[in-house]
Amino acid sequence: MADRISLRTSVAAAPAVAVVMASWAMLEEPVSTTRFVAAAALAVLLAALRDVRWRLAGCVVAAAAGLAVAFATWPHRALVSAWDALRDAPVVQAPFDPAAFASLHGLVVVAALGLALVASLGVAARRPAVVAGALAAGVGFPELLLEGRHDVLLGGLALGSLLWATVVQNVDGARRTLVGAGLAAALVAASGGAAVAGLGPGASHVDWRGWDPFAPGGGTTDVRFLWDASYSGIDFPVRPTVVLRVRAPARAEYWRMSTLETFSDDRWIENLFPTDIGDARRRLPADPLVGRRDARPGAWLEQKVTIEGLEDTRVPAAAEPARIDGPELGDVSFLEGGVILAHRPLRRGTRYTVWSYAPRPTPRALAASPPRYPAAAGRYLEMGRARFPGYGSRGRVARVDRVFRDELYQPLWAYRPLWQDAARLTAKARSPYEATLVLERWFRSGGGFRYEEHPPVSSTNPPLVDFVEVTRAGYCQHYAGAMAVMLRMLGIPSRVAVGFTAGTWKAGVWTVTDHQAHAWVEAWFAGFGWLAFDPTPGRGTLSAVYTLASDSADAVRALGTGRFLDFDATPSGRSAPPPVNVVPPDSGKSFPLWILLVVGLPACAAAVIVGAKRARRTMRLRPDDPRRLAAGVRAELVSALLDRGATIRRDATPAELRQSAERVLATPAGALAEALAEARYGPPSRARAAAARARGELARVLAAAAERETPGDHVRAIFSLRSLRPGSTARSG
Repeated sequence: MADRISLRTSVAAAPAVAVVMASWAMLEEPVSTTRFVAAAALAVLLAALRDVRWRLAGCVVAAAAGLAVAFATWPHRALVSAWDALRDAPVVQAPFDPAAFASLHGLVVVAALGLALVASLGVAARRPAVVAGALAAGVGFPELLLEGRHDVLLGGLALGSLLWATVVQNVDGARRTLVGAGLAAALVAASGGAAVAGLGPGASHVDWRGWDPFAPGGGTTDVRFLWDASYSGIDFPVRPTVVLRVRAPARAEYWRMSTLETFSDDRWIENLFPTDIGDARRRLPADPLVGRRDARPGAWLEQKVTIEGLEDTRVPAAAEPARIDGPELGDVSFLEGGVILAHRPLRRGTRYTVWSYAPRPTPRALAASPPRYPAAAGRYLEMGRARFPGYGSRGRVARVDRVFRDELYQPLWAYRPLWQDAARLTAKARSPYEATLVLERWFRSGGGFRYEEHPPVSSTNPPLVDFVEVTRAGYCQHYAGAMAVMLRMLGIPSRVAVGFTAGTWKAGVWTVTDHQAHAWVEAWFAGFGWLAFDPTPGRGTLSAVYTLASDSADAVRALGTGRFLDFDATPSGRSAPPPVNVVPPDSGKSFPLWILLVVGLPACAAAVIVGAKRARRTMRLRPDDPRRLAAGVRAELVSALLDRGATIRRDATPAELRQSAERVLATPAGALAEALAEARYGPPSRARAAAARARGELARVLAAAAERETPGDHVRAIFSLRSLRPGSTARSG
């Protein structure tokens, strides 16, 4: 058996396998180590097989075992999970939670196992170039996904593991060793350097880091329910469909498709007037309600959009689009509020570039924004036939109260409870900004609302009144619609915007799916234009500091009040769905795996050495055949002497072994030598008893030697690699 297994190869391959596994484990947070360790053990054990045929058979077994271990099921069922995980991978940002994405965790483990197997087989075959390639891919790909967070550390460990393998394997001289090491250094440095520099594919290249292999043949979807204003319930598909990819900065934005400007018959409807028509390579018509766009440097946002699976004619864009360059869109209509409508349905692969006005005012600036509203903002204060007075106007509260007593506005009387709540909540607000924040916080956390995609329905009240006053359960249409109604009653111009939340940012690209379809509120502020607010719990993830004042110390200071400091971060009622995973690469927490590597790699190497020696001793001293058992005892004695620095001839006789043992181990070994000689050369009838006696004498000699040795000498003997080298075990004389 010893001629079929090379424990030294396993020792040589262990660091390379560990570095690959550690690199892929960093894609998860928190790291789930159990399956990575099991996969690493498979790769290390496979490297120990000497025969090529055994290695090939071992690869098949390791592949099946790896699938079973990674996905915790039978291999054929694991393939289905791997397929599902491959579809999810493009829309999940690293690092991800393995508990939330169990199949993706399995896929990562399998990918790491595959590269670790290549590395270990390269070590076994003494091919440093193969090991270097496996290390470069095994370290470089995860680091690109993580934007080079640990590139220097992992690059150094990869190079060190290659040098370890070449030294332990003693690959045909120093020249070949240096060539392999140089190749590894070049590959690892190139991949790590690309990650650090933020290098990505240019406009004429495929961005493989955000590539979805299923997009060309995948389905399409529509989000018409967003502007149909149906309050009876929504159902998101089980598997998300990628609808957009947007190359833009890591600052999260909403991708707006349209706005619902008119409130009629208990719902918000799309009622936009065209302002221009023509090709999609021009400036958009000026909007009188948008702030001084050209006077605010840093407020511009460029987006390169690719349509993937969206069925619609509305063109998504962030904030207030000001210019578009999209010849592939053909002719378009420009509607009020910066909405762009294509004359033909959007096709998969359609690309265009939009420049949007996306200001980032500070809370202090917004708190100082005066309630002065131009004539064009008047329509955004209307509900039905009523136009509510602007915020801060004289006698505003009394005038609104009269609306709910005037027969002319009787269809609005049912909404009086919403006005009463809005007036009560904002009674102490000193600006439109503070009033808007009060309502946003009330919906998100303080009012006892809960997110529910199939809320209960009442037949007596209008849907939004029933939502606010009775059920307090609903989804984004309920929250956005109710808040916009209450803002208009307060005299703050508002509307409902529909489209998508930011999605998942990875390698410079936002990937947006139909699961991010959403409705939110836009309120108008003098000097800045339309700004987004999101009352839906758990859905919106915004980039500007003015959203969610309870989470913003800047907003609290700007408002000059401590009332926002009593915020309870735990929403009442049932838990809302988790927020969109939007974490810019420089704000995520890095797992301190370097500590594990610095401490764990030496410990792992020591454990492998000790385990290899124990396994070898067990195999040597277990045979039932007395001649083979005697040979095993002799080999163990020789290994003990080699690990203590002795030089033993391969054809040494039992008498010579006795002399060496007594000199090196300082322990009488005459009985051991006699038993070995009798077991090997004596009559067969006495060989079995002699072999057993030799095994007992070996244990006595080694135990006595351990007692006489200093602790340092004993530790050096335990971790010595001399006895693990091929050919180091002496033949029986």
